[in-house]
Amino acid sequence: MNRGAQVWDDTNMTIIAAADGSSLGNPGPTGWAWYIDDANWQAGGATSGTNNIGELTAVLRLLQATRGSDEPLRILSDSQYVINAMTKWIHGWKRKNWKKADGKPVLNADLIQQIDREMSGRTVEFEWVRGHAGHDLNEAADTRARACATAYRDGTEPDTGPGLAGAETPLGDDEQNRKNDVKPDPMQAPMDLFADIDADQPALPEPNPRTDHPFAAPSVDEVEQMDADHQKQTTEPVNEPPVDVSAVRRTHTTSTYRHRGVNVTEHRLEVPLDYDKPDGRTITVFARELSTGPTDPCDEKPALIFMQGGPGGRAPRPGNFMDGWIGRALTTHRVILMDERGTGQSTRLDALTLSEFDTTQDQVDYIKNFRADSIVKDAESLRERINDGKPWASLGQSYGGFINLTYMSHHPEGLAQVYFTGGLPGLVSIDDIYRRTYEATALRNQAYFERFPDDEKTLRAIINHLDNHEETLPTGERLTSRRFRMIGLMLGTTTGFDQLHYFFEGPFTLVRGETRLNTQFLDMVHRQVSMGDSPMYALLHETIYAGTTNALAGTATNWAAARLLDEVGHGIDEGFAPNPDPDDRETPIYLTGEHIYPWLFDEDPALTPLKDVAHALAQETNWPTLYDETALSENELPAAAAVYAEDMFVPLDLSLVTARLAHVDPWITNEYQHDGLRVAGADVLSKLIELATH
Repeated sequence: MNRGAQVWDDTNMTIIAAADGSSLGNPGPTGWAWYIDDANWQAGGATSGTNNIGELTAVLRLLQATRGSDEPLRILSDSQYVINAMTKWIHGWKRKNWKKADGKPVLNADLIQQIDREMSGRTVEFEWVRGHAGHDLNEAADTRARACATAYRDGTEPDTGPGLAGAETPLGDDEQNRKNDVKPDPMQAPMDLFADIDADQPALPEPNPRTDHPFAAPSVDEVEQMDADHQKQTTEPVNEPPVDVSAVRRTHTTSTYRHRGVNVTEHRLEVPLDYDKPDGRTITVFARELSTGPTDPCDEKPALIFMQGGPGGRAPRPGNFMDGWIGRALTTHRVILMDERGTGQSTRLDALTLSEFDTTQDQVDYIKNFRADSIVKDAESLRERINDGKPWASLGQSYGGFINLTYMSHHPEGLAQVYFTGGLPGLVSIDDIYRRTYEATALRNQAYFERFPDDEKTLRAIINHLDNHEETLPTGERLTSRRFRMIGLMLGTTTGFDQLHYFFEGPFTLVRGETRLNTQFLDMVHRQVSMGDSPMYALLHETIYAGTTNALAGTATNWAAARLLDEVGHGIDEGFAPNPDPDDRETPIYLTGEHIYPWLFDEDPALTPLKDVAHALAQETNWPTLYDETALSENELPAAAAVYAEDMFVPLDLSLVTARLAHVDPWITNEYQHDGLRVAGADVLSKLIELATH
């Protein structure tokens, strides 16, 4: 039997406990129980009550019992009513002074308020589990709750359990009466606890066909039906609630805290790996919701979700959320920082997680679910859960802008405004895009070496040295000259020239008369060129351009960056020759930019286990389209884009064509490079909001 986490005398553990309630008749004799393991559980009940009261009381008693522990608490519950009440509805109830949307008082408010007070200052997560489905902890709690309800019905002594080892657990009124040999009066019920369950929910809004979604949180009526189903005899199969099964199977857990004056709610949402197979494998998507309301994690401000660059970039994790663009956004919005699938605290995509698959084709099939179309569907699932199905704004940086365009193509109903920063993609082939990015990278090389001419000499010396001497990076592999040239990625950022110059200011040292690259230099290079932090960037980089439109369907990328090197001297600048002669002063040598080459999967230890699947992805032709040009041409959403005139990664001319097609207002500027949102985020976001507003 699975057990909950041991809670006393241990550190850095999470208490995992099931809480459950049972009512015979609903209302009728009621029991409740929480269960960690056979040595740590408690149960009780009352002569009359509802199932919801039993469920809430179980949670309250569990919180009271664990007051003395500093560990996080994860509560497993089969009641959507309890989970939604404590993680979603409660914020609106507080704002409305404990009134529902129809103006009637919230029932069971006293229990909910007590639970809320007990949760204050603690890390508490709720996880939904299906009742009577064989979950060990849930079954144990259910058995004990139902036994207490039966005891109160029959007038026998209930087994209230040992409680929590070392803790004083408060008793309910009826339990205390039994301890004192006082027979409770079954006709006298606490005034609010036994109200009709039908009135116990917030008023439902009118159905909205724009926001209905198969992965939305169950409605209040559906929760009510699930609670009713829970009352059926466990010897009979429990009927499914009248809602898409895929909706109720998705676990959504939350935890809240304050960070430098910002309310933070962490969401972990279970979603399908493949939305075309909603009953299949699932993954977890993580998001932080930020707001600056006085106390609640959610307030009345509209929401803005951020789409991160990459692919493979996790959401920002600043030391102070009030800095930069996030601080600016928080003045007018709630901000949602989602770790896109495969990154951060969401289900990770790397060599370790892919190692469970037996074949390369299995890996390919899995990886194909990590492109922009699936990320958009994750955002939609999240929007339905945490934004009440209302449209929200989306801000996309770099690759995040590619995700935004996919969002506009397939789910425009989920958007209120759309903002792009350096991320309006071209709707053309990867070859056409890479020819332009090679040209832009050449221009940045020329500008850099014009500013730092001595660095060009040092570059040649380093290449000559690496071609003739073995130097190893901190991870043990040999550093080749072609891999060293990848530090040119820095050329595309606003402060990149200055940062890059530090690499060339003193790379060599003498050891017993032999010229070597010093360890500090090698460490700096390793930090810049290693894909260990984000192998997705290399693995998926060319796939984000694969089959993106109907016209491009059925085409493989086929290692486009490497293929185009065949055009060196005939369209591609000769400075990108893969094997340059450092002594040939007449031919330039350039650092490379945002181009991924197949040999990288032989040289980077983070990528070598992915070599076979990388080659298979390069040959894959069966990709879903990402951009719907017809839908984009009909866009009526307010949309604005920062388009950087010297952008090394996203070609200016193609961005402007896309802007015209999708009716996106462009702000063309050479004040920043590709990372304008990073270096001047508040100003850039303010400009885009103003542009979209007008």
